[in-house]
Amino acid sequence: MRFRRRMIFLVMLKAHSVEEILKGLCCYFDKALPVILILYKNERPQYEKAIADNVSPSSVYGAEHLLRLFVKLPELLVEANIEEETLKELLQRLADFLKFLHKNQSAFFLASYHVPEDTEISTNKQDD
Repeated sequence: MRFRRRMIFLVMLKAHSVEEILKGLCCYFDKALPVILILYKNERPQYEKAIADNVSPSSVYGAEHLLRLFVKLPELLVEANIEEETLKELLQRLADFLKFLHKNQSAFFLASYHVPEDTEISTNKQDD
């Protein structure tokens, strides 16, 4: 009985930590999109309209943009000053999340993602 309670507690703790990580990712995405994530020039007007309407970027952009955050995460996490054990657990949860996205890609990704050939990639909206 004691073992079962401990297992239930561990499952609940893991679910809580996953929920917290996902909330953190969402919050980080919202704050990072205009600053460090790459937006194509043709995506910037959509972003400007979204923030003008007080809509969070995470409710506008999809998994394709979320992956752009994952590309940047290693360099960002190095600067985050996270304890080694916590960082290991976080990296494992993030890897699990990427596996989940891969396994369920048809539900989260567009069938095709077209980027015009003349599109410039820019993080700075003043480049125009």
